[in-house]
Amino acid sequence: MSGALRNRWLQAVIALIVMLMISPYEYTFTLFEKPYAKANGVGLSSVALTFTIYIVVSALFMIPSGRWSDRWQPRWFTTVAGIVTGAGWLASAHVHSVWLLWIAYGLGALGPGYIYCNSVNNALKWFPEARRRGLAVGLIDMGFGAGSALFIPFLSGIIAASVFGYERAFTVMGIIMLVVIVIAAQFLRYPEKGWVPAGYDATRDRLASNRTRSATHEYTPGEMLRTWQCYVAWIGLTLITASGLMITAHIVDMSTTTLALGAAVGVAAATYSRIPNGVMRWIGGWISDRLGREICMFVSFCIMGLTLLAMTVTHNGALFIVEALVAMGTWGPLFSLYPALVGDYWGRANSGINYGIVYSGKAVGAVYAGYLAAFLFSLTGSWLLPFYIAAGSAILSGLIALCLRSPSRPIEAAEVEAVGAAAP
Repeated sequence: MSGALRNRWLQAVIALIVMLMISPYEYTFTLFEKPYAKANGVGLSSVALTFTIYIVVSALFMIPSGRWSDRWQPRWFTTVAGIVTGAGWLASAHVHSVWLLWIAYGLGALGPGYIYCNSVNNALKWFPEARRRGLAVGLIDMGFGAGSALFIPFLSGIIAASVFGYERAFTVMGIIMLVVIVIAAQFLRYPEKGWVPAGYDATRDRLASNRTRSATHEYTPGEMLRTWQCYVAWIGLTLITASGLMITAHIVDMSTTTLALGAAVGVAAATYSRIPNGVMRWIGGWISDRLGREICMFVSFCIMGLTLLAMTVTHNGALFIVEALVAMGTWGPLFSLYPALVGDYWGRANSGINYGIVYSGKAVGAVYAGYLAAFLFSLTGSWLLPFYIAAGSAILSGLIALCLRSPSRPIEAAEVEAVGAAAP
């Protein structure tokens, strides 16, 4: 590995760029739902199922992706994933039956599934320090959360140009994603096995904070599955992802139908809310390095739930946009808090697959966020009930976070004495 590519902050920036390029898959699909349904004469709930399929496929694919990223360097895997990512959107541009859209978008989701897992694992492997783990994950994940803000105005303009404008939007963005990811992949590297930064002391790191400590044992996936914390974390992640993904998929529809605020308000809310969604992943990770993952989850997710309740009674466009900024800004930190928590609780040796297992809860959350939420809308003619459910899920996830405790054994007194004796 060349000297320049051994710089861990450079690796973090490259991973951020790759994450930015897969963000349209998740955060711009709301722009395509109605145009595709109208142009091809299919129901909105059927098109919304595409979003659910994407989340399920990408989330579940993170489990084998985690295994691969724990064992092998990411360069060629990411190259293939970039090709798959772009091909998924290129194929979606040329299908006119909804079941073919499910297949095209679903197969394309394999690319983001691997890339997301690999990019998060990049932070966990290059940044072993507990006090920097949240910061590093948040920096990389910021590209995924905020990146789509660069593309939403661009894509919405192309889509609005004609009845089949969505086809051109899929095509242009698909090419951009493929080219940029493949080029960036050539520079991605993991540190050699056993690498630690200069001056790193594992024992001192475990004692660095009562809130965030490195695991005292490197858990295998089987060992992690035998801890109750794994299941509590999985449930919490399932609930909070369901809540945020529902907004991601349907915020434009909520503003134009139930609240009658107009499409411009919905597009503005979808666009601008991506910025705090990304930035707060970085800031939330940094704060959690000092205050602890669990308390940050509680505060962030409860604020999100209360904001969603407020959005259901808002009939002012500017206020709706502000509330969207708060809701998505307090949802975003989950994507830095949970990976950091996995490193804290179960170690970094198997962090890829261990996080993939916990992250699989997102697949379950997506079943509600995409299809079931749209189905409830079709039954009631309103987005109020889906928003109420999402608000309750967010608050419950925050309360669940307070139940989490590290499964690692307590720090031995001998370790404390050793660190004290070594201190200047």
